[in-house]
Amino acid sequence: PPICRCEESRLRGTTKQSVLVFLKGIKTDCFAQSGLAMTILGLFQLALFRWFVIAAAVTVFAIAAPGRAASLLIPMDSTQSNHLKAYGVIFKALEKGHKSEWLLNYRAGSFLVDDSKDVVDLCLLMGVSAEPVSSDQIADIYRQIEVENMERVELEKAPRIAVYSPSNKEPWDDAVTLALSYAEIPYDLVWDEEVLSGALDDYDWLHCHHEDFTGQYGKFYAAMRSQLWYQADVRVNEEMARKLGFTKVSQMKLAVAEKIEDFVRRG
Repeated sequence: PPICRCEESRLRGTTKQSVLVFLKGIKTDCFAQSGLAMTILGLFQLALFRWFVIAAAVTVFAIAAPGRAASLLIPMDSTQSNHLKAYGVIFKALEKGHKSEWLLNYRAGSFLVDDSKDVVDLCLLMGVSAEPVSSDQIADIYRQIEVENMERVELEKAPRIAVYSPSNKEPWDDAVTLALSYAEIPYDLVWDEEVLSGALDDYDWLHCHHEDFTGQYGKFYAAMRSQLWYQADVRVNEEMARKLGFTKVSQMKLAVAEKIEDFVRRG
């Protein structure tokens, strides 16, 4: 009796040909003449399709893995669109628990930070330029830092920042607080009373301007004694000295300077 082409191919030992005939679903084949055969054919085609998809995905992953982004490079050279906000991005990334590195002298002191969605979102929201870099590129950067006048500094936590500045100053009088506010980096103002009460223990970083801790006003007296800001500065300092138990402003400023020196010495 006649046999179907699939059986004929199988008997001849040509399995490859049998599979091809099976996939083509030739109407003269026995498999193509029943609903059960069509169900088997569909399941086989679906399994084969899934195998091809998985194989393709594995291949793409194997090709792309060596070059995928391992970190974000936040440049601080002329390619950066917003330098002050870039500091804010790093500060906020540290607050979220991301590790970062400050690459001193590499592209004007750039930063490496975890390539995570929240850091990428921060860069987009704050208008900061960032470049994804692969592990191979990071290795090249490290090699360059090793042989040139550069350094890597690990950043592990967001510092608590205090700025030594009187509360009666106008915002535009202090470039440091203006820069910190623009960069969205939180800080507190401390002055003589806070320093002498031991408040510096609550901070990791203290910024002092070009302060004159002698408490002397003589160098401005001749030219500025009639200016309202000068008179207010003298009055505020003398009132603070009396409040803290000092007879002269110079004594209070000496005590403040000694407190700050102790804070710095203790790291």
